[in-house]
Amino acid sequence: MKKLLSCIAVVLFIFCSISKVLAVDGYSFDLQYEGTVVKNQEKTGKVLLVGVNAPAYTNVRIKVEMTGPATPKVLATDETGTEYDIAQLGYWGPSAGFAVGGNFRNETPIKVTYPEEGTYTTTLSLIDVTNGNTVITSKTFTVQVYEDNTVGNVVSNTVTNEIGNIVNNNTIEELPKTGTSVIEYVMYIIGLVLILSIIGAYLNKRRING
Repeated sequence: MKKLLSCIAVVLFIFCSISKVLAVDGYSFDLQYEGTVVKNQEKTGKVLLVGVNAPAYTNVRIKVEMTGPATPKVLATDETGTEYDIAQLGYWGPSAGFAVGGNFRNETPIKVTYPEEGTYTTTLSLIDVTNGNTVITSKTFTVQVYEDNTVGNVVSNTVTNEIGNIVNNNTIEELPKTGTSVIEYVMYIIGLVLILSIIGAYLNKRRING
């Protein structure tokens, strides 16, 4: 019986260690506006890039892709005070990239003007400049733009996750875990099967030995 308990304890330790590794969130993006988004009215918002125990990269930048009835104007200001239309440029950050990693939360204020009503999508991708612009993580947001603001005071923008997450840098902030992934469920099942197999083998051995 002691051997059985020892084996179960080892399996549980390995299982918990794997689950802890899988629970690391890495990088994630968020795009936020306040209130109803109306055509031809400048709307303030912010892009958030967050890292939670994220792997380090020395040269990354954010790729910006927007689709919809028309091309919006999305203004962001860098550290030198220079304003850029990142919807036109298609990127945010220096061409050589910047370093990220660890735990951080970075907010970039933006000013957005949508010239036509309708549904727009914005895809933010964190890319590795030194590795052929490989996508590290990506997220797509859907924004509904209205003809006027009579539709209501607050409109919640539907967020559609595509590949993964987002980045930023400076303020360190620990984020809550947002849910259990499919991989984690698979690992839970594997761990349970291992434990049941050990118990079954032990009981079978006891039965044979009489």
